[in-house]
Amino acid sequence: MNLNGVDYQRERTPNGHRVQMLPSLAPLVRRDMPNILLSHNPNTFNRAAELGIELSLAGHTHGGQIQVEILDHRLSPARFITDYIAGTYFRPLDMPAVNVRALKDVNYKASNEAPVSSHAQPPLSVLYVNRGLGTVGAPVRLGVPPEISLLVLRRA
Repeated sequence: MNLNGVDYQRERTPNGHRVQMLPSLAPLVRRDMPNILLSHNPNTFNRAAELGIELSLAGHTHGGQIQVEILDHRLSPARFITDYIAGTYFRPLDMPAVNVRALKDVNYKASNEAPVSSHAQPPLSVLYVNRGLGTVGAPVRLGVPPEISLLVLRRA
């Protein structure tokens, strides 16, 4: 397997201009073996899927650290910084990164299982965002238990 790792990736410059995520990763992606990306923050997922990364593993969000349920919706302050707060997410592999919200409308969203459809689907890229053990700011977790994950990778 081809394992790559990146530190915190910024989506914007200090003066607010958008920048391309993972600018130097493209030449490192291999087509002859599975590619895994270890990324500090989950916002790299859109670009990683576009580049052909089959599995991305990230943290940074602490699972939102605080999460409340209101009218069957789980709300978290982490929503202000990312659409990927905790758990498993899916995107089409090798397709141009598009607005995440649009993909959620066609069932590419957080779930414990890959989206299922009667129509043929493109191969999927998977992101797993770990909630971690720590906190940022106030040493409090509300509705977001700490997590240590054990992932088992198997040959397809």
